[in-house]
Amino acid sequence: MLVNGSFEHPQVPSGTSHPFATIPGWHLAFGPDIELQNHVAGAPAVGDQLAELDSDASSGIFQRVRTEPGRQYRLQFFASARPGTSPAENVLVVRWHRRVLARIALDGRGLTHTDWHAYAFKVRATGRRTRLAFADGGVSDSVGTYLDGVKVTSWRGHPTALPR
Repeated sequence: MLVNGSFEHPQVPSGTSHPFATIPGWHLAFGPDIELQNHVAGAPAVGDQLAELDSDASSGIFQRVRTEPGRQYRLQFFASARPGTSPAENVLVVRWHRRVLARIALDGRGLTHTDWHAYAFKVRATGRRTRLAFADGGVSDSVGTYLDGVKVTSWRGHPTALPR
């Protein structure tokens, strides 16, 4: 139901990152840009690329998801702290239809690689398009808050494990 949920487009060369004003499916809600990384400071959870929501400064992204009013959906995603950074630098704020679903702080101190955590939420649509947004809510210092593997599917209950 989402476009570019694993941030694979546009492609950036391995070992590099690149800032974009917009990328397929995602729009900038605030901040200087959307940064995509390809194995720069840790491996992605899915595919070859991930989004960092504090590239030059804290930023937020959103996508309008086609939904059916009143229907329930499953939102799932992976989040990681940037290796070597504190929990204050890795705060992910998740919104569904402008309502805060979660405020997740992750600790990257002592990490030399990404440490992905899977999250899943049961959400309800209020209209034909629902705004899904992710934002960096931590220190705005150009490092932290990794996001990858975002999916929205029709609600069918919780599986025993999140697929990658």
